[in-house]
Amino acid sequence: MSATQSAFLAAVDEINGERPSYRLGGKATDGTCDCIGLIIGALLRCGVKWPGIHGSNWAARNAMVSIGPVDEAHLRPGCLVYKRRGPTDTGYSLPDRYAGSADRDDYYHVGVVRSVEPLQIVHCTTPGGMTTDTKIGKWARCGWCKMIDEENSDMEKEESEMSYAIVTAETGNTVNLRKSPDGALLTRVPVGSTVEVIQRESSGWSKIRWNGTDGWMDARYLRDAGSEAEAPDSEEDGTVSVTLSRDAAEALMEALGDVLGRG
Repeated sequence: MSATQSAFLAAVDEINGERPSYRLGGKATDGTCDCIGLIIGALLRCGVKWPGIHGSNWAARNAMVSIGPVDEAHLRPGCLVYKRRGPTDTGYSLPDRYAGSADRDDYYHVGVVRSVEPLQIVHCTTPGGMTTDTKIGKWARCGWCKMIDEENSDMEKEESEMSYAIVTAETGNTVNLRKSPDGALLTRVPVGSTVEVIQRESSGWSKIRWNGTDGWMDARYLRDAGSEAEAPDSEEDGTVSVTLSRDAAEALMEALGDVLGRG
């Protein structure tokens, strides 16, 4: 079972508003809390039981989807941040139960990113209890907890990366749209079509959307039209868009010119 991102953050706010005092082992159920107790207590209020040891070192090693260096540009509300000491740092005190762990860091404190702009990191620390940091300071590692469901992350990522491109080719009138990079053929997209670019890969393939179909196209056949380009025509309003090769378009324009000239 897991908590939604919004429910977890609401529970963190609730605990912060109660101003529990610091007590090692507290989890905001009796007016006391410690650093990991803030996370455990918030999850409990969301109906989620903590599955392991009451400790930030256990959380860093077992409760995270992944954990890595703090990158302020990628912090998100609801992610957990850790302070850590390495084996040669003053105050290093990794519990003996982690003696066999390949990760030798001592994650001695944990907090919750409440907001990014402005930066707010909520945590419970000695001696004052609930505290909100507005700078990264000594927070060194961050990641997403397995017991929290991040909301709309894929949609937001897709929208933030969306741009448009024009399908081009030196020869031929269409370019293949495939199910996967270099995979099965889905359809052929006429040269000159405007497509939505959903994802770009270093392999040279781009995931695009054309006429409601998502697929992969060799990026060599895409000319960037920018994020402000007009979206591709839709048939939902009763109109139909037709893409012609250059030769066909020139022939059509010449024929129209003859007709208009005769008028």
